[in-house]
Amino acid sequence: MAAHEAGHQTPNTAWQKALEITILVAAILISISLILKQSGVVPGAPMDQHFVETVNIQLRRTNGHLVFQYPNLQNAGGITSSLTAGLYKLIIPTTHENLNWHFRIFSMATLLISSFFLFQTAIPRNPGLRTAAFLIIATSGYQFLEPSSEVIAATFLNLFLIAVLRSWPTLWAAFFLTLFGLGKVELTLGALILSLFWFYWEYHQGKARPYRTIVYTGLWLGAFLLPAFLLQGANPLSSSRSSVAFLSTYSGFMRFHQFQSTIPTTGEAMKATTEIVFANAPTFPEMVAKHPDLYFDFLGVTAARSIPNIIKAFKFMLLPLAAVTIRWKEVRENRFLLWAGLLAAACILLPSWLVIYVRVRYIAKVLPAIIAGTIAGCLELSQSNNLSNKGLSNNGLLRMTWISAILTIAWQVAGLTAYQD
Repeated sequence: MAAHEAGHQTPNTAWQKALEITILVAAILISISLILKQSGVVPGAPMDQHFVETVNIQLRRTNGHLVFQYPNLQNAGGITSSLTAGLYKLIIPTTHENLNWHFRIFSMATLLISSFFLFQTAIPRNPGLRTAAFLIIATSGYQFLEPSSEVIAATFLNLFLIAVLRSWPTLWAAFFLTLFGLGKVELTLGALILSLFWFYWEYHQGKARPYRTIVYTGLWLGAFLLPAFLLQGANPLSSSRSSVAFLSTYSGFMRFHQFQSTIPTTGEAMKATTEIVFANAPTFPEMVAKHPDLYFDFLGVTAARSIPNIIKAFKFMLLPLAAVTIRWKEVRENRFLLWAGLLAAACILLPSWLVIYVRVRYIAKVLPAIIAGTIAGCLELSQSNNLSNKGLSNNGLLRMTWISAILTIAWQVAGLTAYQD
């Protein structure tokens, strides 16, 4: 399935391709220079980036026994990024002083390159907007994110979409979707939902054996999760990350509203919250079930924190995104791309809001997919013969898309702070 926009878009030429590749190389080189200005030492725990140094997938002998430590899905690096970091260290010589440079540069390059090819696939006949789409990602600052697991997850989501749009073998597309889902524990459900949507799409497109989308994804998930149960190492479903995340966020937000002479630290507030407020609810589901009033207060506060971050991440691109989403029934060639991006965003952002709040860096995983679906969808609509019944002409939609992209790039170039929470 190839995504394309109908109409009289300018065909690709050799000089246009050369210019786009030059922009890609320049973006990578500039990003490398900015990364090298920071420390090459991996931050220690409790910083999430610590997984890059602590992960060790070497088969080693300890006390006469062979030991293989398989990554824990609940940890900061998840399974995908932890295996990636472990393999990188096995192949590329690194030191304590430069390991963080190595892995951040590797993660940055994979994000920019995969985004580049996603836009090449989704927007094949409009080099101007295709370049604008890439510059939105390149100037967002998301390629500098720590933990790098956020960047790696975005890369595999990009690769999954490229594989489906270019009709690569289902086995490979499912492989990329699985690696996206194992990037963090909260992404696993999203990968399963995307596999169901993928099946639905293939079935309605009349593709042969559409059930392979679910079967192959399930097999890849099993292949990556099974070693954790068979080998000496961590249970991939161990720990209670949701409870810790909820308590720390609840305490951090609510401590400023306590009537005391001094504001408690987050640690003091978390201790009091655990021992007094939720003393009879040791797990997150019990906290919600036994204290729904407190939980709904929490949701109000997290919504107030989340909405500005969503606006900050997408900026002016929220306008064409809203326009193409409202007219989604008119989008045919790019409907899979549009809805896959929206579903991935919902599977990431909704759980974040329910347990903690939506941070800007969480959106990094879906930004290339959303930008690709938005611009490709708007281009398709702008070339259709149907006038919008929402008060915006097709030419107006195209102009709005251009203006939104340019303003977003200008905003980001002016600050390069979008990746900060």
